[in-house]
Amino acid sequence: MSDSDFSAPFRSLLDYLDGKDFNYSSYPEENRVTLTMSGKNANYRFTARISHEGEYLQITANYPFFVREEKLRPSTAELITRANYNMLLGKFEMDMKDGEVRFHVSHAIEGTTLSTEVVERHFMTAFFTIDRYFPALMQHLHAGYTPEDAVFHAELDTHAERVEDTPMPTDQSKGQPTPSKETKPRSKKISRKKPSDRRKGPQGDLPL
Repeated sequence: MSDSDFSAPFRSLLDYLDGKDFNYSSYPEENRVTLTMSGKNANYRFTARISHEGEYLQITANYPFFVREEKLRPSTAELITRANYNMLLGKFEMDMKDGEVRFHVSHAIEGTTLSTEVVERHFMTAFFTIDRYFPALMQHLHAGYTPEDAVFHAELDTHAERVEDTPMPTDQSKGQPTPSKETKPRSKKISRKKPSDRRKGPQGDLPL
């Protein structure tokens, strides 16, 4: 199959990968490419494809493990449900039959136009998100963290606006802090209350 036979969206996908010098395998007859990327925490297998007769760009990123123990799959499903709750773009998925876990993001293509900027936005969202939650899955599967605690730690940087300072009381006469048996020294308290705006998710500002 020659380049002239490629659909415009698939050509945009290849142009993006070529522009970034990614090493990938192309399957033009399926409008699909595969590649591996190294994140901060692990290596991930990516598949990007133009599907449904050119109507969608779909990108999936797979974790390099399966949840082999069936008894852990329900709690892992809870973990990814908690992670998905505030997700701005894309979602985690798990095959309950074999324990495969992946991140999936899709984009509806308008007409026949797909810019390389749109490809990059979705591709890098998948990359950063799957790498972000890798420690949460490891903590749950191997360190005994609950799904709630594992996700909380993965999203810890997004809780900064809910950190409350507890100052020490002061001596009114001297203006100096005075220790109290009932009052602990100045500390930071993190509330686990849900954000008031659920649209503000752990992905933060998406690329581009």
